[in-house]
Amino acid sequence: LVKLRKKDKHEWRELFGTGASKEDKEEFKKKESSKQTGEGSSEGAVKEPEATAALPEDTNKARPYASHRDWDAIERDLKKKEEEEKPEGEEALNKLFQQIYGNADDDTRRAMIKSFQTSGGTVLSTNWNEVSKTDYEKERQAPKGMEWKDQDGNRLPQKDD
Repeated sequence: LVKLRKKDKHEWRELFGTGASKEDKEEFKKKESSKQTGEGSSEGAVKEPEATAALPEDTNKARPYASHRDWDAIERDLKKKEEEEKPEGEEALNKLFQQIYGNADDDTRRAMIKSFQTSGGTVLSTNWNEVSKTDYEKERQAPKGMEWKDQDGNRLPQKDD
């Protein structure tokens, strides 16, 4: 069984997002200055490696990545470009319905869902007072030039009949 212990007890606060305290910074600076002047070193002591992790001077603005790009600004620009794009055809119609549904209150959403589902996709209404009273299954209205049929192929009664 092998047990390992740290030579110096040190917590990496900047790694866990808590940041370095002022005491840690002062202690780190003292250690660095003692290394440079040669104080506190004895001949039998183990020399620490040169690549020690320095505490960052600017801990106010944490960066999620190593690059120095402003990712928030990039995201804002992309959203602005997406809003400026004008969809065409069926895509424009779908976007319009998504905006209506997204900005609507609960009654309007309920009306849109019920009218579209019970009519078989032929009606889309936003008026809940009208939709709650109307039975779209009994008052079927097929698109022009088409007729409703059941799964056996029998013609179903429609509003025009």
